[in-house]
Amino acid sequence: MICIPIVESDINSMVKIANSVDAGLIELRLDYLSEFSDLEKLREIRTEKIVTCMPSWEGGNFKGTEKERFEILTKALKFAGLVTIELNTEKKYRDELIKNAKDAGVKVIIACHDFNSTPERTEIIEILNRERDSNADIAKVAFMANNYQDVLNLMQVLVDKGPDFGIPIIALSMGNFGRISRVLAPLLGSYLTFASIKKGKESAEGQLTAEEVRKILEILG
Repeated sequence: MICIPIVESDINSMVKIANSVDAGLIELRLDYLSEFSDLEKLREIRTEKIVTCMPSWEGGNFKGTEKERFEILTKALKFAGLVTIELNTEKKYRDELIKNAKDAGVKVIIACHDFNSTPERTEIIEILNRERDSNADIAKVAFMANNYQDVLNLMQVLVDKGPDFGIPIIALSMGNFGRISRVLAPLLGSYLTFASIKKGKESAEGQLTAEEVRKILEILG
């Protein structure tokens, strides 16, 4: 499955572009928004969506408090099918948001990002286990690849753990070395891959466009 991130700075543009995208799933990067007073407009988006508000300490753009972020995501639960929560979110907010999401019938992605490096395989497995044990519906790991060995290590974990892990896994490598994982990961069992709507609208370094990913996957069958 290909998920297209929407990285606009105002709600109206986010809604307009989200409704123009040819995709089965989009990700609304709420941390790109300059203000949050019109979140109700998200109701107008017809496509299935993930909502996330990635904090600056995880590599995102949101610089407010955890309480403010919790309030934004809680409001957004009304308009989403999935929500992404960072594993390292302050526990009281993480656990309450997970409960609120489950009560609302929203699937929870618990995620860990590292925009600098890729952990060793044993640490990746430990992170995935912590995400699953924190009541995730889907576990996500995304790490910067500084060489192809980093990509291979992450993909090997996906192959080894995916079939018997109990919940779906999203595993992606970022950066130029990680570009190959944007196509390889879904072939190896990743629940989805992220691809930009066009050049210049990437939400992470190394993302291919949705058109590029579709073409490559078609070629590979």
